[in-house]
Amino acid sequence: MRWMVREVAQVVRTAAVCAMVLVALTMCAGVNLAPAFADEIELEAEGNLINPQQLPDSSFIYDTSIQDLSTADAYYDNQTVQVTGEAIGDAIYATFDQEFSWITLSTEGDNATLAVFMSNEAASRIDTFGRYQTRGTILQVRGIYHLACPEHEGVSDLHADVVTVVDPGEHFEAPFDMQKFFPGLITVAIGLVITVLFYIIRERQR
Repeated sequence: MRWMVREVAQVVRTAAVCAMVLVALTMCAGVNLAPAFADEIELEAEGNLINPQQLPDSSFIYDTSIQDLSTADAYYDNQTVQVTGEAIGDAIYATFDQEFSWITLSTEGDNATLAVFMSNEAASRIDTFGRYQTRGTILQVRGIYHLACPEHEGVSDLHADVVTVVDPGEHFEAPFDMQKFFPGLITVAIGLVITVLFYIIRERQR
């Protein structure tokens, strides 16, 4: 019985020592955690609070293409976009405001076009409009895109805020290539021969 009492006493002393060590570690951990708790309080100070009801900021620019805008949905509506394209056709003065013009932008390699509403001062930077044997001025335009503009009878357009000339227009003289006329000349010659044969056959039948 005595050895059992000694064993129990030894277990109690060991448990007491472990408890004292745990208490000491807890106190040390509490001292080290104090600065972290202070940092958390600083993050919650005025100016750093997170407002879950804040609306998303749409002021950044979507650098996109005319092709994308030609098939755009409501995602691009009323967003600030930036596109690069060739000025084609002609400048058309706005009927309701003579200080603005309509310019059509296009990109090489596809048929997508974009109507751009810009000031006459910005439109005057266009030195050439694209047409046959002519590449129009390449413009970079930044502004607000409207999928269905309420000011212009619901058309899809881009209201330009910044217009920059990327590359001036250029006129190309297509070299004369006689080989391109050979198919046409051969067709005309065959038509003349058939006409003469038809005339001869008709005269013999009289």
